[in-house]
Parts: sequence; C-alpha cells; structure tokens
Amino acid sequence: MTHNLRAVVLWSRRSRDADKIVGFFTREMGRLTARAASAARATAKFAALTEPFVESDIAFYLKPGQVWGKLVGGRMLRSFPGLRTDLERSTAASWVCEVVHRLTPEEQPSPDKFQLLMETLEALETATQFTVVRLAFAVRFLGLAGFGLSNRDPWITLKQEHPLWAESLLEAPVSNLGDLVWTDPSIKAIEHLAGEIVSDHLARPLYVNRFRQMTGVEI
Repeated sequence: MTHNLRAVVLWSRRSRDADKIVGFFTREMGRLTARAASAARATAKFAALTEPFVESDIAFYLKPGQVWGKLVGGRMLRSFPGLRTDLERSTAASWVCEVVHRLTPEEQPSPDKFQLLMETLEALETATQFTVVRLAFAVRFLGLAGFGLSNRDPWITLKQEHPLWAESLLEAPVSNLGDLVWTDPSIKAIEHLAGEIVSDHLARPLYVNRFRQMTGVEI
C-alpha cells in the first residue's frame, strides 16, 4: 500500500550498490525506515529527498508485515540549507534528530512530536545560541514521550527560582529562544537531568555525542 506522508529525514546511509536506507519521521505514521533505490547517485530522481533534515511530501510504499518500506516518489518542501553550512548547527540538528529516532518506536504517529521537530530545526537554522533551543526541545520531547520532568527536584527548583524560564521552556515559540543565554546552576541541573533521562533509555550512547567528543564541537 502506498501512503502519502509529510516527512523529515532523520538520517540516511548508503546501502548496497547505489541505494540508500533512510530514517524518516512523518506526521501521519511516526518513525519509518525506507529503501530509496539508486538515491546515492547524484543524478538520482529522489536523491534530494534522502538528505538529512529535508522536509518533503513523500510517497511511501509498505507491504503488510514488512518492517522497511520503499520511497517511490515525493516533492521537497524545505532543505534547511543553514543547517548544512555550519558545523555547530549541523551537529545540534543531528542531536535533535537522533534523539527523535532513538526514543520513538516505529509506526506510532505523534503529530505533536513532528511539529516540535520542525519548529526546532527552524529555530536552529537561524539561532545565534543553541543551548536554550536544545533544552526546550528536550524538555518538551521528554514530556511527549512520557518522561516528563515536572516532579523532578531540578525542575521544581527552576520553577521556584526562575518561573519565567520554566514557562518559556514549555510554552514559548522555539524560534524565540535562539538568542538567549541563561547561565545559572538551575539551568545546568535541568540540562544534566534531561541528558541522564535520555541516556538511561538508550541501549548505547548517542552517535552524535561521540562525534562531539572527537571534534570538540560545542552545541
């Protein structure tokens, strides 16, 4: 059966011959994996639709009982070029996409997660500071995934000491957070708590964090 979906590419890798395996997050069906035939060739019809961070309307063919589908068509909507020309932006966006990929089961629709992902990528493309954007994403995503912070001591402390910051992390448009710098122990505690929760629910460390350790990229 062919599904018409709004999708963003979380990751892609070359497979046999010139094929690619692509991880999508879609508005209608959640996280999906697809094979894109010959997409590794520069002249391939669907090559642009398989690049990380690209948002597209795709045609996704999936046989009942199969885990992977096949990309059979599509139309690019946005490519987020700003995320490709700056190493720090690209790394921050890769961190966001890997968290979505690693902490979201396949084929479980979540329009709210899709909207949060798109808002975060938009914010990272123009942000001058990434920390608050990433933290807002983490707080909101963990809440949507059922790992909310509301009853944790660091969050309670933040609400008591900086209620406007806590409200902004939960409610403010993500695009409004890209110029903010919050230096306070309570923010560091929330960053540490969010990182611990993500790590505790992964079988292995995030690949992007290994890259950051090797390159020294700060996001």
